[in-house]
Amino acid sequence: MRFGSLRHWTLGLMGGCTLLAAACSLFPTPVSPDHQAILQRAAPAQLAQLDFGQQARFARCIPPACPIRTAKTLALEPPDPSAKRTDASIPTEPSPSAVPSAPTPKKEVFRTLTLRFGLGSAKLSPAARTQLNEAMADLKSTRRITILGRTDNTGPLAFNDSLALARALAVRDHLLKTHPRLTPALTIKAQGGCCFIAPNDTQAGRTQNRRVEVVFQMNEGLPP
Repeated sequence: MRFGSLRHWTLGLMGGCTLLAAACSLFPTPVSPDHQAILQRAAPAQLAQLDFGQQARFARCIPPACPIRTAKTLALEPPDPSAKRTDASIPTEPSPSAVPSAPTPKKEVFRTLTLRFGLGSAKLSPAARTQLNEAMADLKSTRRITILGRTDNTGPLAFNDSLALARALAVRDHLLKTHPRLTPALTIKAQGGCCFIAPNDTQAGRTQNRRVEVVFQMNEGLPP
């Protein structure tokens, strides 16, 4: 009997709750004007794509939280340093100051010393020795010395050739005696009965032709 009373009591309680809920639905809860304005301004939900390719997925979102489309742009590739330029560079002419100037060749200077000899003689006179000594004191830097033996036209040609050579050797021996280092620089050329510097028809002319010419060859600018 007690179990039956409890069952009736439970069913009665549930029925009362149901009637109370039905009564509440008859009186809807009023909505405030501000809340209605917010609901009217709210945009409807949209379906948006998230990610791309195989990782693409879709989801519902409400703007402005939805992703937006952007214009496509192309990335600029960095210039390839290994690529050769097609434009040819214009060669520039070097300035006159940058062009090395060619060395100026040194001019050769020739100085001639004339020594006189007696008739039929190859002996150096004191005056001729003095001339040689003074010339060598001023011309120690000479590069080459050429000794030319000469005679006048009197006497046989063979004798004059040997006499011209003897006169040249006399000059050479004197130079080597005072300046032995000149040996590589000495050259002898002798010939009689030629290369006259004066007429042979007078005594004065023949005296000038009996001679030895010593030619000193050096570069211009060398110290004496």
